[in-house]
Amino acid sequence: MKNMDKVKLATITSALTTVLIAMSVGSNAASANPIAFEDGAAIYVAKCAKCHGADGKGVEKYKKQGIEDFTDAKFQKNHTAAKITAAINNGKGDFMPAWKGKLKPAEVTAVVKHIRGMKK
Repeated sequence: MKNMDKVKLATITSALTTVLIAMSVGSNAASANPIAFEDGAAIYVAKCAKCHGADGKGVEKYKKQGIEDFTDAKFQKNHTAAKITAAINNGKGDFMPAWKGKLKPAEVTAVVKHIRGMKK
């Protein structure tokens, strides 16, 4: 193994060890870590799928209220991450509640990434 490869391996091993130790310390480690992992898919299923559907296509009974298909290329093109974030935080119309203050910013970001990943 070349010296550079050994250095890279040592760096990666050290970083992984640090993460594993932090995770094993307990729940306080995740809240103290500003880049704590948030599971956007799990949050989406728990908070959004009831209306938007697990697949992001929208539940049929809510389509007449204007729910959009997250998998549609046109939706993805016309809705930036910032626009989706604003909709989650501020709500939309009478049907979508505002999640600001109910979801942490990292959770909103994780949900936005999940929604952006639904494109066809």
